[in-house]
Amino acid sequence: MCGACVLVSPSPAPARAQRLASGGDVVPRAYLPITIGGSDARSTNCPMTSTNVYDIIPIEDGYYKDNRITDENPDFRLSILGYARVDNEPLDLVNYNGGSDPNAPRLYSVFRPQRRPRFTAAYLNYQWNWNDGPGSAPPYGSRGPINDNPFFKVTVLDFETIAGEAIYIPERSVPIYGGNVVAMVLYAGENELTITYTRHDAVYLPGGIYVVHLLNFCVDPQLVAAYRAQLNGGRRSTGRLPAIRNDQPVGMARANPLTIAIRDTAKFMDPRSRKDWWQGMP
Repeated sequence: MCGACVLVSPSPAPARAQRLASGGDVVPRAYLPITIGGSDARSTNCPMTSTNVYDIIPIEDGYYKDNRITDENPDFRLSILGYARVDNEPLDLVNYNGGSDPNAPRLYSVFRPQRRPRFTAAYLNYQWNWNDGPGSAPPYGSRGPINDNPFFKVTVLDFETIAGEAIYIPERSVPIYGGNVVAMVLYAGENELTITYTRHDAVYLPGGIYVVHLLNFCVDPQLVAAYRAQLNGGRRSTGRLPAIRNDQPVGMARANPLTIAIRDTAKFMDPRSRKDWWQGMP
């Protein structure tokens, strides 16, 4: 894990994402609900069926926020949290000093064959004003200001894809169940997938936890169905969630970039960090 890293690679003078109130060049991504098998899925040429099979594994410890809220919340859905475009940041790998985790997820492994894709756009995520008390309703608050972190100038990244190619999760070598399961689904919709590399139904653990958000691709319909089978009214109901192995595809690229964000102990990290997520890549 990155810890107290410092950016050491030279880059053009970074321009922080401007807030919406400034009237600057900000491109927010909005949450657009999609119904499985509906016209939205058909219009993007996403497959309606799949032969893939996903294991269902038990959640460790309790549910996220004691199951008080549904899965339509900004911790599980980056599309709800939102993000704004950042200009004048290098669309390339950057070098940070400090330590790194040899078991960190590898972002180049979302493709087969594995590769470093062209980065097409960079963003910063928004903060969130939570309101998840009794009687609250989705999305449990409102979008706050941009997470204008003085350290990480980019926290969300677009990857160029080839339309129709299979998409996988970023590989990690640490199994969490049964010897070959490495990740568990926190959210799956037709256009969006959120995974954790533990069996905890959470985005934060004191000892550290990686969470990856993948958006703007065709999520495998069997994975979406397997996830929704564990819910009742948007809340967990079976004590189990779908599991993913490194060699399992989780969907298919469309004719647009794949959007990815990665979190370490709830904090959004820079997906361009060479020493963390691109170890072994030139």
